Amino acid sequence: MDDGTIKPGPEFTTEDANAPGLTLADAPPHPVEISRLAALHPLAHDRQRQAGADALGVRVSTLDAEVRARRPPPADAASRGVTLPPVDPWPSPVGTGELLDALAAAVQRHVILRPAEANAVALWVMHTWVTDRFQHSPRLGITSPAKRCGKSTLLDVLRTTCRKALKADNISVSGVFRTIEALAPVTLLLDEADSFLGENEQLRGVLNSGFERSGEVIRVVEVRGKDQPVRFRTFAPVALACIGALPSTLEDRAVPVVLQRKDTAEPVDKLRTPGTREKLAELARKLARWSDDCGEALALDPVIPDAMGDREGDIVVPLLSIADDAGPVWGKSARLALLELFGRREANAGNAEAGLLLLADLRQLFDDKAAARLSSSDIVSALGAMEGRPWPEWKAGKPITPNQLAKELARFEIGPKNMRDGEGVRKGYTRDSFADVWRRYVIASKAPHLAQHPF
Repeated sequence: MDDGTIKPGPEFTTEDANAPGLTLADAPPHPVEISRLAALHPLAHDRQRQAGADALGVRVSTLDAEVRARRPPPADAASRGVTLPPVDPWPSPVGTGELLDALAAAVQRHVILRPAEANAVALWVMHTWVTDRFQHSPRLGITSPAKRCGKSTLLDVLRTTCRKALKADNISVSGVFRTIEALAPVTLLLDEADSFLGENEQLRGVLNSGFERSGEVIRVVEVRGKDQPVRFRTFAPVALACIGALPSTLEDRAVPVVLQRKDTAEPVDKLRTPGTREKLAELARKLARWSDDCGEALALDPVIPDAMGDREGDIVVPLLSIADDAGPVWGKSARLALLELFGRREANAGNAEAGLLLLADLRQLFDDKAAARLSSSDIVSALGAMEGRPWPEWKAGKPITPNQLAKELARFEIGPKNMRDGEGVRKGYTRDSFADVWRRYVIASKAPHLAQHPF
């Protein structure tokens, strides 16, 4: 009866196996038995390996090596490695202003954003090609009040135009610093950041540290059989896309870009349109040539507007240096654009679902009253009477207040105005001020409801 153990054959003995210079490969093998061991479950193999080695007259480690050689590779051996092929530089010199104009126009062809934000994105793309010139690399914070506003599309544009761009929809702490160390220079594009970044303090810390050239982390790894502390760099351009606000420490290091949902009347070019990606790739080639020609000559001390704080000054140095290299027109427009973006940046309270629901309810309220304007007090009174809505118990079981209403609407850049009526001057809102956001986020209907599949 076969008990599963390996028995030596007549032509192979223990003495043969111990002969000088003789290995299992030199001796008459037992390929069937070794293959059988290789096919066993690890627990079954562990029970039989010693007996097999004794029967063959070899060390257990020698038999293990033969068994491993016959086992199929692990499943992850077929996973895709990361390769970032170099970009062939454009054959002739390219001007800084020419590139900025082309990049800003390309961004606005594919996503809905303001001119100031398009200019900021163009400057940020160019900075990824010359990051090593500067002490700081600003994060690019791409946010939106709701889904389907073009964040992934913008990241796709960045993936084609930024220097050695690598996009990920999720990444670990070690994935960040090991990727940067292995592939530097590299630009990380992180989509769906709201799904994995908020509660991960270590990941936020690593991304924060990469804002400065000195950024690094230390990990103990095995080097030549010994544990050694090893430094990994974290300095690299990073763009993050999410719904709502970025974590405050990252937002403090970022150029803020807020996208809006496309109105049905607003045209955008789809990236799948034939020839579109080729045009973006052509821009990348021009950027490669520009960085070779101009990167080392960029100024390190551009004039920073007095209205910017110290951190904002660190953020804008590479961007304003590039803008100044393009000439006075770009130098002025870049400063105005960045001041506008920083001026509009506020912490976004609440959540996207509540914001969209509020817009829908306000539209229905204006429709029901056939009103061109409504006071803040009238609005919160009506909202507080709506059954099945969060407004009657908005905070701590109490109805929404005019200040809370203003805070929610500020996320959509709508604010109260002074309105005069028979009771004097009161704060309120005009129907016209909602026209743009209603087109983008709410479907006109007799019943209040949200745009199709907003979540």
